[in-house]
Amino acid sequence: MEVSRSTNDQGYGEIRRPLSLVPAVGVRLDRDTILVGANGGSTIALSVTLTLGTRTPQEGTVTIDVPADWPAVAPQSFRLERSDQSSRYDFDVRLPAGLDPGRYQLAAVATTPAGRFTTGMHGVAYDHISPRWWERAAVAELVVAPLTLPPLRVVGYVRGAADRVPEALAAAGFPVEMMDATTLARGDLSRYDAIVVGPRAYETDTALVRYNHRLLAYTRNGGLLLVQYQQYQFVRGGYAPLPLTIDQPHDRITDETAPVELLDPRSTVFTSPNAISDGDWEGWIQERGLYFADTWDSAYAAPLGMTDPGEESQRGGLLLARVGRGAYVYTGVAFFRQLPAGVPGAFRLFANLLALPRAAMP
Repeated sequence: MEVSRSTNDQGYGEIRRPLSLVPAVGVRLDRDTILVGANGGSTIALSVTLTLGTRTPQEGTVTIDVPADWPAVAPQSFRLERSDQSSRYDFDVRLPAGLDPGRYQLAAVATTPAGRFTTGMHGVAYDHISPRWWERAAVAELVVAPLTLPPLRVVGYVRGAADRVPEALAAAGFPVEMMDATTLARGDLSRYDAIVVGPRAYETDTALVRYNHRLLAYTRNGGLLLVQYQQYQFVRGGYAPLPLTIDQPHDRITDETAPVELLDPRSTVFTSPNAISDGDWEGWIQERGLYFADTWDSAYAAPLGMTDPGEESQRGGLLLARVGRGAYVYTGVAFFRQLPAGVPGAFRLFANLLALPRAAMP
């Protein structure tokens, strides 16, 4: 039997909310998975949020527990005064040099005179369903994998819808800088080695739509513009420098284990700085990609094929084109799922895309 409380709302009428038991000090990490290259010696940033679940103040220390042979993380003191009060604490975790490829756990822990707290509450709440809360350990998985980064100084990033890609890239060592409306409107775009547009950003960022012409000019002048999957507004708006279409319903690869074919294995996108092999397509989550291009201008190269079981091969998931002195990439590959999940092959392919030499473009 569920225990709940009832309130009245003038617009919705009676509203019932289930009663949840919460820890005295809730502990949450800002990320679930982090990938770094297997070269060691780097530092990763983690943030811990503590939330008071009692009506009495709590104080103590908070830190990140790391494997026994790693450099210890210095604890920070905290004091929470009011019920539901939250405070954030930032940590730098140093990785030992020569760290072997593999998976490692990093756990946040708050210690008070009442004991140790290692879990926090997570919830789902929408108007059409009853909210649900659950307790989860404040643990992040660190994935250490072979990854060679191209020699980039700065990569501009325009955030898309529910987009956690920039944080995943930054944690892996990519020099990411977020681009706001002012930068899109008046910033010096020439200082970016590459600019990445997040998934569905043309729907969510009006400045991107308004100043897309500046991004295309940046590309023609020698820049690299990489656009992750977009929906039909992108096609209707003509935001790509060369024509492409997206079918309705859109082409996608729903099986995350679907076979992948390198249609041009010698393309630098599959060879430099990371040699892409069959193993790079293992461990993907949920899907291979979505909103693939259905038709495209002959100036695009389509070096990748993917095939759902029993379906025809889809070749519009990765399009590359030379535009003026620069390069343009449209990709429906689901990087927005794979990179935050720490899938090594997705990082390696993304690094290769950011390293594309303009001279090697079609």
